[in-house]
Amino acid sequence: MSATEKTKLSQKLYETLRQRVESGEWSQGTRIPTEMELASQHAVSRPVVREALVRLRDDGVISSKRGSGSYVLNGGNAGPRKFREIENVADVIHAFEFRLSVECDAAALAAVRRGEADLQALYAAHEAFGQTVDDEGFGDLDFDFHLAVARASHNPMYSTTMSMLHRQIVFGMRLIGQFPSSGSQTRRDLVESEHAQIVEAIATQNGQHAYNAMFEHLSNSRRRLLGFDAVPDWNRHQPTTPG
Repeated sequence: MSATEKTKLSQKLYETLRQRVESGEWSQGTRIPTEMELASQHAVSRPVVREALVRLRDDGVISSKRGSGSYVLNGGNAGPRKFREIENVADVIHAFEFRLSVECDAAALAAVRRGEADLQALYAAHEAFGQTVDDEGFGDLDFDFHLAVARASHNPMYSTTMSMLHRQIVFGMRLIGQFPSSGSQTRRDLVESEHAQIVEAIATQNGQHAYNAMFEHLSNSRRRLLGFDAVPDWNRHQPTTPG
């Protein structure tokens, strides 16, 4: 079974189990079936079950006790769902729209607030991305770079939001990496070059340049993926040209 197939099965099982909690079928304090029982009931492997249970624990829906099993924590009062998966072009546009609102400011704050450790982490993420050769690595290492920028802002809400959107962001990043560029440079080369502009702006602690570089990078990434410019419903403030 491929990693993609496993993820899809785990997502489906996660939704099914969570629905049992939210509907009240499994009330607070209920001991849920074991991994083996769930695997048998839903005709999936235990690793698939394990991944779904990890997500339920991360969401605060269940709690596991060693030697005792897993129990429902809050029944129908389970916390809000995480962002749903990307399903269509509109979802891709929405994801980039949201990222443009969050990551540009995060980059500007990173430039102003970053310490030496933050800069070294950013250099390492940038270097690791430059060495990637496969589509899956492209997405994961691209995300690691953007997460390093968010962490350097020293506002944990940026990095937490990025982590919550991990699946949605990486989905688009991997797609970008799969298609060759029409020019002499590969898409990875183009992204790496744009990352370098962000790194330079943060290294020199120029907040406006960092904002501009991230804005340009995300706008270009969206264009590379969609093949067209997504026209906003309002005139977003256009960053000034670095100079």
